[in-house]
Amino acid sequence: MADLRRALLFASGGRYLVMVVNLASATVLSRLLTPAEFGVSVLGASLLGVAEAVRELGSVAYLVQQKDLTHRKIRTVFTISLIVTLIMTIVLLILSQSLARFYRIPGLARYIEIIAISYAVAPFAHPIYAMLSRDMEFDKLAVLDTLTMLVNTLASVVLVLVGFSYLGIAWATVISAATWTLLGLYVRRDFSVYCPSLAEWRSVLAFGAYGSATAVLYRFSESLFSLILGKLLDARAVGLFQRAVMLSQFPEKVILAGIGTVALPAFSEHARHGGALKSAYLGALEHVTAVQWPALILLAIMANPIVSLLFGPQWRDTIPIVQVFAVALIFNFPTTLNYPVQVAVGAIRHTVPLAFAQTTVSLIILTFAARYGIRAVALSTFITIPFNVGLSVFVVRSHVPFTWREFARATVKSGVVAGLSAVGPLVVVAFLGTVGSPILPITVGIGLGGVGWLAGLWLTGHPLFREVRNVAELIAKIVSAGPSAFGWPVGGPR
Repeated sequence: MADLRRALLFASGGRYLVMVVNLASATVLSRLLTPAEFGVSVLGASLLGVAEAVRELGSVAYLVQQKDLTHRKIRTVFTISLIVTLIMTIVLLILSQSLARFYRIPGLARYIEIIAISYAVAPFAHPIYAMLSRDMEFDKLAVLDTLTMLVNTLASVVLVLVGFSYLGIAWATVISAATWTLLGLYVRRDFSVYCPSLAEWRSVLAFGAYGSATAVLYRFSESLFSLILGKLLDARAVGLFQRAVMLSQFPEKVILAGIGTVALPAFSEHARHGGALKSAYLGALEHVTAVQWPALILLAIMANPIVSLLFGPQWRDTIPIVQVFAVALIFNFPTTLNYPVQVAVGAIRHTVPLAFAQTTVSLIILTFAARYGIRAVALSTFITIPFNVGLSVFVVRSHVPFTWREFARATVKSGVVAGLSAVGPLVVVAFLGTVGSPILPITVGIGLGGVGWLAGLWLTGHPLFREVRNVAELIAKIVSAGPSAFGWPVGGPR
């Protein structure tokens, strides 16, 4: 438990630091680039994301969950990843001009050509990332990710300032990819994994093909719905939708980011040693809901001042949409854990039909709702989210048997905690919601919400209360220990 707690602390801390740096970068770049220029980088990043999904044929997750991991398997993953990367890089380069003409953005071709370089570098970083994750060395991963993000931010800002425009972001992506790889090789100096081999190709492709198909389905459906929304409504609706989604997903993407990072290696290690995944899964749900639910409720209550502070008065129409999304996402609590559990128990094959069913039903419902406006789209998530979550929990139950009563019991205390954490923010909105700057109500609301949250954990005897106390003690020890807390020997990490 101490190792898992330490891993979660570093994984979460690393994600938070990266998010802070990323937010600072976005704030600066938004003042240096026009929306049209920044849009080119978004399109390029979307294309790169699809290519990354295809590359899951050489799966990092495969290395993490393997019970009997050998050098032949590591080398096979690297080799397949390298082959897929070379093919996809050539495809990107060949299609770059056609894609630029399709979107009527000549500069997009050059952007794609540059980010293809960063895509080509990644196979050399993947084995390092996978092995550090498998060994629960999230302290090293946190350092690597944070340093790389700092390099990316600095490079982006400098290159844009000297006249590269949006191409500066593309070149910064290349620089940061190379930086992570070089630092990773320094931390984990094992060059033997780069010896080409296809000895275990059947095992790798059998696992990776399903992971790739699942990722492509989710990414494709997200992109397709944005196109449909823009066709049925307008560009403004697409902008409002994306802003609201981004903000409402903050608790999942940021607050629970560390849990998502640790879940797969933790569940996989549990399965390799014959542990009961039922108790681990239900226990994780109890902890996740105690964090996610209060955060979503806080966001729904404080949506007005939060949107005003982050986006400005021109985005006020997102407030009711954010509130609806935040409440609907309360039903989404098992999502962070369901995929890692399926991978850990070897049920990766079920992820493809599951993803197909979820994306198909969601697209149909959301497309129908879009005919009646953006608020109807938001309200339709009260149908799509419970459906998708229920389907994924059904798949998990087929491999990790538990009763619905046990499932509900794991969340009862968290419900009480969420209710108590909402009292303070409700009082703040009632008395300070429209007073002057949004900073005051947000600060007071978060403070009172935190007090209510801790009180709820203590009053219900929630197991997270012990974890909070233990993590506080661990942080104190790490601060007092200094650099030696990372566990690196004298002379540098290896």
